[in-house]
Amino acid sequence: MAGQTQDLPEQPSETSARDRLDSWKEIAAYLHCSERTVRRWEDEGLPIHRHPHKKKAGIYAYKAEIDSWWNNGRVRLEELERSPTSQRPYRSLWLAITLVTAAVTVGVVGRFAYRVRGAATPHQIESLAVLPLKNLSGDPAQDYFADGMTEQLTTDLGQISALRVISRTSAMRYKGPDKSLPEIARELHVDAVVEGSVERSGDQVRITAQLIDAPNDRHLWAKTYERDLRDVLALQDEVAQAIANEIRIKLTPQERSLLGRARPVNAGAHEADLRGFYVLHGMTTEVAETSKVQAIEKAIGYFQRAVTLDANDALGYSGLADAYSSLSTHYRAPLEVMPKAKAAAVKAIELDDTLAEAHVSLGYVALTFDWDWVRAEHEFRRALELNPSLPRAHAFYAEYFLFRLRRIDDAMQELQRAYALDPLLPIAHGDLAWLSFLARRYEESIATAQRVGHDDHIEALSYAELGQRDLALAAADRAASSSKNPVILAQTAAAYALAGSSDKARAMLPGIEGQARNRYVCGFNVAGVYAALGDKEQAVAWLEKAYLARSD
Repeated sequence: MAGQTQDLPEQPSETSARDRLDSWKEIAAYLHCSERTVRRWEDEGLPIHRHPHKKKAGIYAYKAEIDSWWNNGRVRLEELERSPTSQRPYRSLWLAITLVTAAVTVGVVGRFAYRVRGAATPHQIESLAVLPLKNLSGDPAQDYFADGMTEQLTTDLGQISALRVISRTSAMRYKGPDKSLPEIARELHVDAVVEGSVERSGDQVRITAQLIDAPNDRHLWAKTYERDLRDVLALQDEVAQAIANEIRIKLTPQERSLLGRARPVNAGAHEADLRGFYVLHGMTTEVAETSKVQAIEKAIGYFQRAVTLDANDALGYSGLADAYSSLSTHYRAPLEVMPKAKAAAVKAIELDDTLAEAHVSLGYVALTFDWDWVRAEHEFRRALELNPSLPRAHAFYAEYFLFRLRRIDDAMQELQRAYALDPLLPIAHGDLAWLSFLARRYEESIATAQRVGHDDHIEALSYAELGQRDLALAAADRAASSSKNPVILAQTAAAYALAGSSDKARAMLPGIEGQARNRYVCGFNVAGVYAALGDKEQAVAWLEKAYLARSD
C-alpha cells in the first residue's frame, strides 16, 4: 500500500452485522477520521446508539449500519449539489463528475459527496493551525509519533510565506480540551485549521488530514495518505503542498523546492528524533527545575542515538543544538554547553542548509555566546527566509535588535510577531515582558507579566522602576516565595533594592551566592543586585565573572 493516495472518507472495510463499535474513538478509527468529525457527522445521519444505563459506554454503533449509511451517500450528494453555496463554483465540475460516477462504486460517490460539500472556500485563508493529530494506534505510548507528525506538518506549512502558521506549542494546548473549532479559531486568530489522525502499523504510516474553515466549522478538503516509514518526510511534504493548492496559495520556487526535496529516513534514527523532540517539548510543562533538566538530558540521549544510527541525520543534530542551548545559563554554565550547541548546529546546517531551526540555534549561540553580531543577524535572517512562521527566530531576532542595535521599535515588532505565531506559549510571553522591561517600557512589561501570571519578578522590577513601591514589594514577595531558581531570585532581590527594601535584598544574597558555589549562577544577575544596592565594587566583580563565563 506504499505510495497510495485516496480521498476521505473511504469505504469502511467489510464487516458483520454483529460487529459493534463502542466509543467515538472506535468509530473515528473505523472511518479513518477524527472524533470531532464523527461527532459532527451525527447531525448528518451517522447511525449512533446511546446506552440507557450510565455504567455502560455512552454511545455505540454497528459497522453494518455505518456501511449502509455510506452507501446512501448518493442521496446526500444530490441534495448538497442543489445547494446554492455548492452549486455555483462547481457547476461545470459537477457535470463532468456525473458522467464519471456512472462507472464507479457507490462508495466513491459518497466520498466525493463529502468533498463537494465543503469545496467552496468562503474567504481567503491567510492563517491556520495544525491541531494535534489523533493517535489511532490505541497505544498511548505512540503519542510521541502522532505529536511528531503534527510538528513536522506544522514546520512544512510554516515554510509558506503567504501563510501565518501557529506554532505547534500553542496548537498542542488543544490536544485535551474538547473545544469547538470556531472557539479554537477565535483564540488562535486563524482562518482555518488542519486536523486529522495518524496510524502506524509496523513500517507503514497512514495520515488523514482535513482542512476546515474554522470560524464556520465547514470542511474544505480531506485526504488519506499511506507511505512506508522511510518516506514519511515526503508524505508530510505532499500533505502540505495539497493544502497550499486547496487554499489557492501560489508557492514560490524556493517553497516548492523545500516541499519537494525530502530524503528517505533511517527508521530508527527518525523514531529517536521524534522521541527526543517529544521529551524536549514536554519539558516546558515540568514544574520542578530538576525535572526540566532531566527531561532535557533525556532528549539529548535520544538525539545522540539518532545521529549514531544515521550520521547524516540533520534533524538529530538540530535537536541536539536546541537541547544544549536550552540548558545554558538557567541550568548549566554556557562554557559547558554552548560549544556543544554550536558544533551540533553547524553540523546540521552542513548536512541540510534548509533547516530553519538549526539556523536559529546557531544564531542564538552567535548572539549570546560568541558575540558575533554579523553571524547572528545572518543566521536569524536565513531562518526567517526559510520559515517565516518560526516564533523562536522572531524572538531571538528581537534580542539582536534590542541588545546590539538598540532598535527598540524593531525589537518589539519582532516580539509581537513571535507572540502572534505562538499566542499560548509562556516562554514567548515571558520574553516579551523581559524585553519590554529592558527597553524601559515598564507599563507594557507589567501588562505582559500579568497576562502570563508567573513573571512576578519582572513585574516587581517594572513597578520599582516606576516608583510604585507597594506594588513592587507585593510582586517581589510573590516571586520570592514561588521559586528557588537563582536567576529569578537575583532579579527579585534587585527589585527589593530598587523599591527601597535593601534589608530584604541583602538577606537574599547569601542564598544566591551559596547556590553559586555549587552550580552555575549567571553573574550578570547577581551584579544587578549589588548595583541596585549601590555596591559598585561587588557589582563590577560579578560582572567580570559574567564576562569570563560568557554569560548571556
